[in-house]
Amino acid sequence: MKRVKIAAILISAILIYSICSLFILDDQNDKFKARIEEVQRVYESGDTEKALELSNELNEYWHKYEKRVTMLVHDDALANVNISIAKLTPFISNENDELIAEIQSIYHQIDQIYEEEFPTWYNIL
Repeated sequence: MKRVKIAAILISAILIYSICSLFILDDQNDKFKARIEEVQRVYESGDTEKALELSNELNEYWHKYEKRVTMLVHDDALANVNISIAKLTPFISNENDELIAEIQSIYHQIDQIYEEEFPTWYNIL
């Protein structure tokens, strides 16, 4: 009977951890995407200096984000986003037209991270 209780406790702990990690990941993604949207909005308004400043802040926030979710997400997905984040500041400073495409790529990658971590049949099997 003790084994059944211990097994039930372990399964409950795993479920609670999984559900909490999904909420944490969703919250962190929302905050990160809000910062990206702000960079895009400021850049599109024509204020390159402010966009560069926000891009540098976004880079710092990305490193904090990465530390928070690294135990929840595979490193490959974070590495791809890291490459895209590194491109933002040079694109802004050179006023490159590819900036908006790179921002949309980051949105897609962040959404994909959450979708890959969400437990669905095609992710499990």
